[in-house]
Amino acid sequence: MNVDQLFASIEADRPGRDDVVYLERRGQEYHWRIVPAGGAITPSPEAGPEPDTWMSLSADWPADPQRLRTFVIDLLAELESMAARTDRCRWPLDEPWPHRH
Repeated sequence: MNVDQLFASIEADRPGRDDVVYLERRGQEYHWRIVPAGGAITPSPEAGPEPDTWMSLSADWPADPQRLRTFVIDLLAELESMAARTDRCRWPLDEPWPHRH
């Protein structure tokens, strides 16, 4: 699925705070799923060869659709930084944790 389809799919299924989400990219295609409790965090077998980049996470997903879109865009940028091996650290060191979008 492309970025718009990915966003629509995440918005429709709306992961919960305690869900573990697996997200991957192969070329221009994204795949994601909620990992069942006790399930393995592995590439999506139906998607083909090994992913270019992947991540798993648990998060407090924003309820507002616009904030969710911003969250997903930032999540994809983080995913891409792993493929490009770039440092995305953009928070000032003296800014308190946790950060919110």
